[in-house]
Amino acid sequence: MEDMDLYSYVLYAKEACAALSYLAHKVVLTDKYRPESCCIISNYYNLKGQHEKAVMYFRRALKLNKYLSAWTLMGHEYVEMKNTHAAIDAYRRAVDINPCDYRAWYGLGQAYEMMGMPFYALYYFRKSIFFLPNDSRLWIAMAKCYQTEQLYMLEEAIKCYN
Repeated sequence: MEDMDLYSYVLYAKEACAALSYLAHKVVLTDKYRPESCCIISNYYNLKGQHEKAVMYFRRALKLNKYLSAWTLMGHEYVEMKNTHAAIDAYRRAVDINPCDYRAWYGLGQAYEMMGMPFYALYYFRKSIFFLPNDSRLWIAMAKCYQTEQLYMLEEAIKCYN
């Protein structure tokens, strides 16, 4: 069971629904009350677009082990559900536990961008880039903030694209 949640993240990223479904079924039969099992099941529900169920299982995982990266993943679920306030709360908890989690910093940027607050979004995108400077997705997100009507800083946006 060890590190199977990491394997489920790979299956999720590859959108391997059948393999993730099989893995989720196996962990339910093996030990459905382990935090890793709950994360695997959450990833399955996320891939199926059932974000409420995914959140439910991430919460269950956090009750079993409050230091998991599940806070970040739950934040992603809330973003998908357009619940920016809950997403921000989850991401803040994630960075309290792991201040180097670029995904949580990026998620905070996304949430503030969704709320039309590009100054805040830029702050959080910069934090994520500090921890993962070679990820083009992070630079593109920051460039898009610079291009908003509120900022309209095109020279800064161009720098992000280079």
